Amino acid sequence: METRKLPEDNAQVSFTDLQGIRRKGIYNAKLHGFQEDIDQEIPKESQFAYPEGDIDTWEYLAIDP
Repeated sequence: METRKLPEDNAQVSFTDLQGIRRKGIYNAKLHGFQEDIDQEIPKESQFAYPEGDIDTWEYLAIDP
């Protein structure tokens, strides 16, 4: 079984799911998944998480100073 490197917890990332849809959000280690940033005011805990196994690729986003 292949071991994949995952981002640091709560890191800002860009990720692509297995259907090729690219999204931006954070990696949530507690949920073992990626959470998409959405423009609605709802708690992070209520947002949908994409499981690690459903993500094809990811990369860190540059953080503006």
